[in-house]
Amino acid sequence: MKKTDFPTTLWGFEALTRANFGVLALDGARVHFINEFLARSLNLTVTQISNKLLSENDIISKIFLESAEIFSIKVAKETCWLSREVVTTTECDVYYFHNVTDLVVIGNECRRLQKDLNDMSPTDSATGMMSYDVILKVLEGYISRSRRYQGDLSLMRVSYSFAEEIEPTLFDRSIKRIAYFLKDQLRWADQIGMLDKNTFLVILPETDYQSAMSLLSKFNGLDHKSIFAKEDGRPSSFSIGLTEWIKGNDTKKMLQNIRQDVDLTLMV
Repeated sequence: MKKTDFPTTLWGFEALTRANFGVLALDGARVHFINEFLARSLNLTVTQISNKLLSENDIISKIFLESAEIFSIKVAKETCWLSREVVTTTECDVYYFHNVTDLVVIGNECRRLQKDLNDMSPTDSATGMMSYDVILKVLEGYISRSRRYQGDLSLMRVSYSFAEEIEPTLFDRSIKRIAYFLKDQLRWADQIGMLDKNTFLVILPETDYQSAMSLLSKFNGLDHKSIFAKEDGRPSSFSIGLTEWIKGNDTKKMLQNIRQDVDLTLMV
């Protein structure tokens, strides 16, 4: 490889030498250039490696050339993940080792969160709604968005009471009717999940308190009243809690705020 094939300007050579990624130029098996980043990872200096003739068992070959395309090394006692790229010309092979540590860390965290989500039961077995764990995760996301952009967000609790001696099959049938009513009457953007087997949690994005109150009129309609018609398994009563997000609220605070019942006589 000719010396003129590599940057000859002082600033270009210095930039590659001091770059926060690896550069290795090989003339056949001979090291024509290695930058400080790679040399430092081997606890050697550039001078010690330059013009070295590599062998198959050489540590440089094993670590940088024969490993997987994405691999890890130790730099200053810290794990660093590199992605190898080679540019081949008629004169030389130039290897670039891009620092992808942040991407690997993010990827690992995404896989961990996905595993946590998969370990959760995603839906309630009786209603098909989001389970308790999942709806709370969704609520945390909406609260984070409201905190970041100061957007409106309301939260509704809808609880139903049943006779203590109700048969499980009748209860399941009734709670499914309620779930269908909520899905049918609420807006497509609203998120519905279960707080417990008798209680639905409804996330109302981009909705202030007054707008959320206006939705309560749906619970005075015939579709909702029919759930209480005279038949076995019907609920005996229901209650609603309502709150809106204000600055400083977190998931725990909003769940506390919906414990207090709304005066249903104010429903319009």
